[in-house]
Amino acid sequence: MAKVPPLTLAEVREKLDNKIVEALDFLCDMETWKKDQTRFTHRVSAFLSAADSVIMMIENHAKRYAREHGKEYKFNAWYDAKEGAFRKPIEAHKAKKPNGSDTTWIYLRAARDDTIHIERTELAHLTRVTFKARIHITARLTITMTNHETGAVTVTEPESPPPPESNETKEEKDLWAFKPIRIVYQGKTIADVIDPPTDDVVSVCNRHIDKLIELVEECEQELSAY
Repeated sequence: MAKVPPLTLAEVREKLDNKIVEALDFLCDMETWKKDQTRFTHRVSAFLSAADSVIMMIENHAKRYAREHGKEYKFNAWYDAKEGAFRKPIEAHKAKKPNGSDTTWIYLRAARDDTIHIERTELAHLTRVTFKARIHITARLTITMTNHETGAVTVTEPESPPPPESNETKEEKDLWAFKPIRIVYQGKTIADVIDPPTDDVVSVCNRHIDKLIELVEECEQELSAY
């Protein structure tokens, strides 16, 4: 059998970037389908799967690159420090380590392993009504004038002003929020309830992809030193 050629750093980065692009594609689709809960939820699920695969690719391919260069121990030290942010409760339970410190990241990784639970937020539909400022005079103003030659009296009354004009604008937003997740160990015990991020789903995922891009760049920097 032919020996598998060693990985290059460019190949590792390409594999990681491909997963980032895949996640970005689903994130764009979420904007397109945010009025359709079923299709939107499917895109959220696909996004979370692609996003979590970035970590899997680092574990598989970046670690292999480090091993091929005799630096696996050094890479593991770097990775363990990073994992301290995104370690899931079940992983922490098995390894007897604390849960990850990044609560949003932990939630999104746990959500990937469960059915996606979202709900429409209270800010989903906003209606704003404004009125132009007008002075509406309800009393008629009477002016009396006396003609000194005829003694006649002239009374003038201005016309009633028109009613105030209204300017109504309606703004509709389709915002979805994550719901809490129950973590069950061995199918019996509810060990944790992970609270969701407080922001809407699309905003949370936008920030998360930025975090993953930063992780990939740091990984490349670490490998480039080997």
